[in-house]
Order: sequence, then C-alpha cells, then structure tokens
Amino acid sequence: MSEVSLVIPERSNLMSYSKLKMLSAILVLTSSVAATSNIANAESVLDKVVRDKKIIVGTRESAPPYAYIDAQGAWVGWSLDLSKALHDIIEQKLETKLELEFKPVTPQTRIPLVVNGTVDWVLGTTGNTVSREEVIDFSVINNAVCVKKLVPASSSIQTTADMAGKRIGVTKGSVEERLITAMGESGELNPPAEIVTFDKHSTGFIALSQGKTDAHVTLDDTLFSIANKSPNPEGWDVRGPDLFCIPNGILLAENDSNWRDMVNQSLCYFITTGGYDKLYDEWFAGDAPKAGYKRVQSAELKTVIRGQCSYGSENFLKKK
Repeated sequence: MSEVSLVIPERSNLMSYSKLKMLSAILVLTSSVAATSNIANAESVLDKVVRDKKIIVGTRESAPPYAYIDAQGAWVGWSLDLSKALHDIIEQKLETKLELEFKPVTPQTRIPLVVNGTVDWVLGTTGNTVSREEVIDFSVINNAVCVKKLVPASSSIQTTADMAGKRIGVTKGSVEERLITAMGESGELNPPAEIVTFDKHSTGFIALSQGKTDAHVTLDDTLFSIANKSPNPEGWDVRGPDLFCIPNGILLAENDSNWRDMVNQSLCYFITTGGYDKLYDEWFAGDAPKAGYKRVQSAELKTVIRGQCSYGSENFLKKK
C-alpha cells in the first residue's frame, strides 16, 4: 500500500490565511458602516435650499385654476399662490432671502423630478396614494379633489357606465388613466373605454372640441375652469358621479424629515393663522372668485385640514 502524504501548511501561511479572513471581515464591516453613514449624512433638501438660497417648485402649465400660464405669459393659480405663501414663511423662519423658481412638470415627470432633486416640492392636485408613497413623501393635506367628466351638453354620457366603449381623454400617467384602464380590465366598463392620453388638459379639450374624444376626465375644478374659459361655456357640462375623491399633499423627497418638517410646519402655520382660508376664499368664494366659479370646501375637509396640524403651529415663527 502506498504511503499517503499529509501536507500541512506552514505556520506563516496559516497566519496569512487568518489575517486575510480578518481583513475581509473588516472590509465588509467598514463598507456597511460607510454605506449607513452615507445614508445618514445625505444632504437634506433644507441644506440645499439654505446653501443655494433658492426654492425650486414644480408646477403645471395648464391645470386651471390651480396652476396655469395666463394670456400674458405669467404663472398664475391657487397652488402657485400657496407656494409663494410657504416660500415667504420659510424665508422668515430661516431669516434669509430665498429665490423662488417655478419649473413646469407633468403627471409623468413630477415624481421623477422630486426624486432626482430637480425640484424641491411639487404643489398642485396630486393625490396621495400608497404606490406614490413608496418613492416619495407627502406633506400634510392641503386640499382634496374629486374627479368627474367633461362632455358636450348634448352628450348621452351621464353615468360612469356610459363611458364603456367611448373615447375618454386623460393626461398621461394620471390616476384617472390607471383607474379607467383597470375598469376596462375588470369588466366594469364593457366594452372597455378607449383611452386617449394628452400631455396637457388644454390639448385634451381641443381634441374633445374637435370630436376626437367623447369625454375628458380629470379634477372637477379643472373641468369647470376649462368649460368657463371656452368660447361657449353653455355648450359644455361637467357631470358626475365622482369617479373618486382623493386628498392632496405636497410632493417631497422620500425620507427627508428635516425638509418635510419645514414644509409641514410652514403650511400648518399658514393654516392656523388664517392665511389658508383667506387664500382659498380669494380663489373659490365670494362674488368674483379668481377661479371663475365657486367651490365650497366641506366642513369635514376644513376640520381635517386644521385638525392635522401640531399643537402650537401658530407659534412657528415666534423666536424661542
């Protein structure tokens, strides 16, 4: 029987192997700590705002009365005025002048532009949904809206079921697009509606006016505004029932509590000191609302908007 040789590594090699294992463990641990540290030390939007002396707000170009460009080429709308009010409060809190810049967004781009840091917030009529919460954060509620359909006054479309098989205009990437698609897939709309997407509501209304679609679906406020500003307001009808109603919040970067706190506390200061109600009434109440029509905020919504704010919100700007 042949001899079996047992090869034992030299002591120096054993020590080298042990050192290698230890070094590997240290590298793994160091990498983990570094990754955690990078997350913890990631720059808050608040830090960027203070450094750059600027707040960049994402807003729509053709979503009246919330945000649109008027005949003179100026940005106007309820949500733009609310952004301006929050900007002023943040300036006072930080005790420094901040430039306010508006950048156009669409339903497709608004979330990516918040995620990549191009804009610091988006304030409009974006509904708070679970899927959106997975990639961004929302402020406290600033409004709530309901979705209806705009049709010619002579249209036979009355109920939601009447949209079956019809050409329905929506904006790309909107909740309305996903909802109506799902209604067709589930059989709730049978046959399914033919969805026609547009980048802007104004473009969708042109298509509706030309008979290329049978209805345009979006927020009731936007539909009322579009109809009222058209050459023949009496030729259009905004019809229910509501497809859905949804609370709105300001779109903010995910997991950035410093910035979220600043925006929330500024908004709640504006709410609890009466500025919010005054601004809302300028746009949607009185004899000549800026929106062009009246939109009464329900007592329930008013209670939610005010009740969500932290105790002492009215003292946000008082020096400690």
